[in-house]
Amino acid sequence: MRQEERNRRSRENILTHAFAEFAEHGYSAASTNAICSSGNISKGILYHYYKGKDALYIACVQRCFQDLTEYLKAHIDLNRITPESYFDVRLEFFRQHPYHLKLFCAAVITKIPHLDKEIRACRAAFDEWNDACLAAILSQHRLAGGLTLQDAVDQLRLFEDFVHVSLAAAESPESRTNRHEEICRRALHVLLYGLIER
Repeated sequence: MRQEERNRRSRENILTHAFAEFAEHGYSAASTNAICSSGNISKGILYHYYKGKDALYIACVQRCFQDLTEYLKAHIDLNRITPESYFDVRLEFFRQHPYHLKLFCAAVITKIPHLDKEIRACRAAFDEWNDACLAAILSQHRLAGGLTLQDAVDQLRLFEDFVHVSLAAAESPESRTNRHEEICRRALHVLLYGLIER
């Protein structure tokens, strides 16, 4: 086996076990010792490929958002998108990848101040695609007076941030994860269509 392939496999093995550790325990409670133990990985090998816990966490978050964004792009037609179809695709992805859901929720809800810039960079492609989905949904409707499409997308993003802040105050990471997608789906529906039947 060529050295390049051995390196790829070693990195992938580390990332697989780190992904599970961060998903199950969150950034704060996760440890490189547990990652090494679960994957039968020496600390020397782990630190050869990743500088430490922060670098490993960012690699996992990057993988999470990359996998999610690629799946959404492959399964959503912007010309036929609805709020329901958008969340159906997201929920199907997370059903197939439960660790991704946990890591996704942790990354969008839990603030890690010293990693905030890196996490935002990991999210950039997802946020751009998410905005394109919101714009495609909104463009199917007549907007309220004075609102541009960009204004409407910005308002939806602000409300999304509010949802994340409110979920951060929830009693446990598990309850936040379980409720995240349904709360986001319902919030988008209310913002688009209102509370009162007309």
